[in-house]
Amino acid sequence: MPTRRTFCLAALVVASLTAAGTITVAADEPLDRAAAVLRTDAIESLAFEATGRYYQFGQAPAPELPWPAFDVTEYSATFDYARAAVHARYHRVQVQEPGRARPHGEQTMDQFAVKGYSWNLTPAITAMPTNLAERNAELWSSPQGFVKAARTHAAVIGRAPGGNVTATFTIEGGGRYEGVISAAGDVLRVRTAIDSPVTGDTPIEWRFSEYRDFGGVRFPARIERVVAGLPWYDLRVSAVRINDAAAFDVPAEVVATPVPVVTNVTVTELAPGLLFLGGTTHNTVVVAQAGGIVVVEAPLTEARSEAVIAKVRELFPGQAITQVINTHTHFDHAGGLRTYVDEGVPVVTHARNAAYYQRVWAAPRSIAPDRLARSRRTPRFTTFTTKLALADPQHPIEIHAITGSGHNDAFAMVFLPKDGVLIEGDAWTPTAPGAKPPATPSPLWINLLENVERLKLPVERIAPLHGAVQTLADLRAAVGKK
Repeated sequence: MPTRRTFCLAALVVASLTAAGTITVAADEPLDRAAAVLRTDAIESLAFEATGRYYQFGQAPAPELPWPAFDVTEYSATFDYARAAVHARYHRVQVQEPGRARPHGEQTMDQFAVKGYSWNLTPAITAMPTNLAERNAELWSSPQGFVKAARTHAAVIGRAPGGNVTATFTIEGGGRYEGVISAAGDVLRVRTAIDSPVTGDTPIEWRFSEYRDFGGVRFPARIERVVAGLPWYDLRVSAVRINDAAAFDVPAEVVATPVPVVTNVTVTELAPGLLFLGGTTHNTVVVAQAGGIVVVEAPLTEARSEAVIAKVRELFPGQAITQVINTHTHFDHAGGLRTYVDEGVPVVTHARNAAYYQRVWAAPRSIAPDRLARSRRTPRFTTFTTKLALADPQHPIEIHAITGSGHNDAFAMVFLPKDGVLIEGDAWTPTAPGAKPPATPSPLWINLLENVERLKLPVERIAPLHGAVQTLADLRAAVGKK
């Protein structure tokens, strides 16, 4: 978990590098030596193959736990320095931790970035603008890429312990980079930062070790990447190639829509005063109570929250939003919470989640300041551990902890007893129309039904935070029960 201590340590590390940089040495000498050792002048592109571990940023199974692990059976990355292009492809299989029942997760990812665009093939073409900074950072944090960028961006060179040197530079529009180069000319580590709607200015560090010769190219046999103080990748390199990168074009659909539209808000009435808001990958439910409007879930980003808030004000003029309920800390479900905090709306969430949000929301936000960073409002929380009731004559709300789920340990579902509607996110994501259901029901689906039955909730309909409204019979059928 990225704690206040993690971010403070990151700041101290940056400060120490800056302090080291005050004792300057001739810039040309260490960079020229590194360029010669790493053959950067002869390398226009570099590709490597590897295996290892990947950890999914922003999807920790509890706020105090690391990102979940995946075994990476195949990994290849191509850095085209001449075209400033990146292509990474990897096959990942989710690690099944002891005592945590997860569905089998296996996926091949194809990721691209060039000319200010970023997209995935999964297998459909999907614009991924939020990943552009990370992919550019991967390009210029690679050993050869870092030395190339340091030489062309007037790096400030300083001394570091053990005969090493530091190199610090800024790429216009691409952030600040700080690295350590050994006396032998090897790049040992590189640090930069990217923006996250949850963790703000999020530090990333690449660590390179076990350098050896790969067919005439000196390159690290081990690459570790750390984000927000936690492991992100740990790769063992098996092969390196140079100067064979093929150019690729930005897909027409990405050029046409480089940023997925999250501001389209569709409205489905589940009952008078109970609305299901869709229009993108993540849904929100709005409940009109006598004391004001309760919003269930603030996913994705500030832009999505602003669109939902505007729709609420259009539909319920003059009525204030009194609370926003958060189901769990996964970043896609929590990325829009800060907008409600800026509005002065209290966040209702599990007690473990509140402590987490207080820590990460205190991080600096200089890369992409949001509304809360400017207003500096103090977050307010209403918390629970097992159950919380929000009384109302028309639409009373019950918030229940989902126990025993392999997805998250501080996980909530929301039930409206008078309406028979259950709201949940990620515990059950219904199979899309026309898609083939999994051969084996997900243990997360089974667990959700077990929680409903344990609590004896008279559920009639389910409003999932991904997908369309379903019935309890649909969930029972999905897990193989009549």
